[in-house]
Amino acid sequence: MILMKTLFRVLMLGILLTAFSALTFAQEPDLATLFERFKTEAKATCGQRDAALATGKTIVEKFGSDELNKEVIAFVKKRMAAIEKEDPRCKLNVKYDAEYKAKNWAAFFPVSKEIITAEADSGLALDLMLTQVSVGYNLASVDKVDTYNNDTLSLAKTALQKIEAGKVSQTRNWGVFEPFKTKEAAQSWMNYIIGWEMYYKMNQKKDALGYLYKSTQISNEKKNDTVIYTNIGTYYFDEAISLDSKYRELRKANNNEDNDETKALLALARGTADRAIDAFGRAYKIASADAKALPAYKTGLYKTLTDLYKFRFNLAPDAKTPDLDKYVADLVAKPMPDPATAVTPVIEEVKPATTTTTSTTPATTPTPATTTATTTKTTTEATTATTTKAKTPVKKPVTKKKGTR
Repeated sequence: MILMKTLFRVLMLGILLTAFSALTFAQEPDLATLFERFKTEAKATCGQRDAALATGKTIVEKFGSDELNKEVIAFVKKRMAAIEKEDPRCKLNVKYDAEYKAKNWAAFFPVSKEIITAEADSGLALDLMLTQVSVGYNLASVDKVDTYNNDTLSLAKTALQKIEAGKVSQTRNWGVFEPFKTKEAAQSWMNYIIGWEMYYKMNQKKDALGYLYKSTQISNEKKNDTVIYTNIGTYYFDEAISLDSKYRELRKANNNEDNDETKALLALARGTADRAIDAFGRAYKIASADAKALPAYKTGLYKTLTDLYKFRFNLAPDAKTPDLDKYVADLVAKPMPDPATAVTPVIEEVKPATTTTTSTTPATTPTPATTTATTTKTTTEATTATTTKAKTPVKKPVTKKKGTR
């Protein structure tokens, strides 16, 4: 009896083990099932295919040596390799979009740089650069956040080089967010932003002028931006005053007599003053044609032109300037001198038609209303080499174009 019970238990245990093994084997997916699952999971949105990679790994581990299904295994391996390459980038793209929309710039800039690096020399890399430059410029100019100025300047130069070398926007919109719409607009703005960063943030005003000027020459985007012209004019006015001061110091040291060195300085001061008049004259012309320009702004620009003219021709502060409008109009009628070229000295003395006095009284130059780049300045003593002028037509200063940068 005891023997029979023991035998029964052994038989029952064997039956249970056999049933469990059969159940386990039945629940384990076969290759066909796993392959169908893999194909479905691989169709998920790029960046959301981790499940496909997990299933593919299982297939390769369990059936990788199966010669009968080597084509299936090869397909899985190839598809996995593509997913492993694509998904990290898609995740970056999602993060890029999310950080931009959230205005989380501390996270946006690193993600943008990472994608730009990955894109290398592609058209999309250019689009991403243009967007990052836009964001950096807006942060600095509007929000007064200077954290990204160096990156913005560097990337703007790189983007400009690519555009000028013929690289084309992949989006055909010249930017991802905040697109520039056209190649010319992108070019104009890149020049402007480079000039703006150098002028206001890097204390590289002289080098900035060429970029600011070029931004007005490419398209209408910045052609009528009066602040560009007042920035250029302000730089030249400051330079003219500096040259004039140096001229007078050297002349005084030479017993108040001119020599070749002082004459050269005076001629360069005149040419530099003419560039200032040219720039402010263009700003005034644009403002005068703009119905939205504030009267006070236009008045301020004209007052600056008046003071510049008096400085240029060594007139007393209260002297009349009947020839001012014609002088400015004649300068502005010509192509604007490229600031990247050297100033042409005006060697022959130029005398306005109605001058009757020579002055050593400082002339005050006000800041034109609402400009962000022109600063208040006061001239030092005017030059002492101008003589009384007879009523003869004004001889225009000579300007020499040396080509663009």
